[in-house]
Amino acid sequence: MLRRFIGQASIAQRCRCLISRQSSADTLRRCSSSATASSQAPVGTSAEQPTNTQFSDDYTSQPAARISIDRSGLSNPPEHSHETSKDSELVKHLKSIIKFRGGPISVAEYMEEVLINPKAGFYINRDVFGAEGDFITSPEVSQMFGEMVGVWAMCLWEQMGQPDRVNLVELGPGRGTLMADLLRGASKFEKFTKSLNIHMIEVSPALKKIQKLTLKCEDEDENTATTLTGTPVSWHSTLEEVPTGLPTIIIAHEFYDALPVHQFQKASRGWCEKMIDVAEDSKFRVVLSPQPTPATLYLLKRCKWAPTEDLSKLEHVEICPKAMDLTQNIAKRISSDGGGALIIDYGLDGIVSDSLQAIRKHKFVNMLDDPGSADLSAYVDFPAIKHSAEEVSGLHSLFIIWVLFL
Repeated sequence: MLRRFIGQASIAQRCRCLISRQSSADTLRRCSSSATASSQAPVGTSAEQPTNTQFSDDYTSQPAARISIDRSGLSNPPEHSHETSKDSELVKHLKSIIKFRGGPISVAEYMEEVLINPKAGFYINRDVFGAEGDFITSPEVSQMFGEMVGVWAMCLWEQMGQPDRVNLVELGPGRGTLMADLLRGASKFEKFTKSLNIHMIEVSPALKKIQKLTLKCEDEDENTATTLTGTPVSWHSTLEEVPTGLPTIIIAHEFYDALPVHQFQKASRGWCEKMIDVAEDSKFRVVLSPQPTPATLYLLKRCKWAPTEDLSKLEHVEICPKAMDLTQNIAKRISSDGGGALIIDYGLDGIVSDSLQAIRKHKFVNMLDDPGSADLSAYVDFPAIKHSAEEVSGLHSLFIIWVLFL
């Protein structure tokens, strides 16, 4: 089963977003399927629901960089508390953060700690992919997936005039299967493969080791290696570490859906951010912040891009500031150096309401249950990606069905 092909009907839309700069003009090409289905609802909170969709007056002001929350004003229905199965190292760490700050943390911060905490994060110390792991991704199903991505990369390279050197960047390479299939499929096109400087964006030491084995790399140092065919490979923690100045081809396959999301719920006082807190009985619980948070600015921006009629139907909204910022960094790099980006993920052609889910051993679980033992992911907001790219680069956009890409 693929990562989101789990359960009865848990996929929304499978989308592909292409951002590219060609010789004469910048273009942004997005493709999205028309298949829709219900999402797995995460733990939430209940609050009085007004009929209007306006923000409270407080949300029009600049939020403070730090928040201080009086727990007495938090909305906390008891049915949305959850006691973890054990106090693991990560559980203790999360509780210490909340205790030190004197108030809850955002869902986004909780998600980030759960996934990539340097000591106990879900992705950090183990292989989570495949039948023996927690979920399966497309490259693990068929080599044709990576080969088709390679065809796209070669076509883009041709359109750029076959430059002598080009950066090929993959965000969140998993086991390295997609990149290995891409290189193998392109091996007969030596001019293309010899032009490549491969850059892998990876924070997990465990996955980095697996990627080196998959690519059959000979180590030069911890973050630099060479494939058996002589292609240089470098590892980085962020896209910003990848050298600029060369045309850059960026691939992000099931990367955006693991970026941390902030969740907001409509209450009588306006849109309130969901937070993760610890109750007096040491249970994790989801609460509502009584005042604006730093993420409110991103919420306001996202809502400006959404039709009013869409917002009026929603009681919950998810936003991903890191996805917006990353997309703008990608668009700026492409506008400056040339190249293109292919974003392959699960998401919606519209504002996302309530999609955050946890998957352990191919089954849905409570996201507060044993943090660090399950994958957390949320649907990708493709219109937000589109608008973020256009905001900094003026890229043109159009839609095609993703299946046509393959």
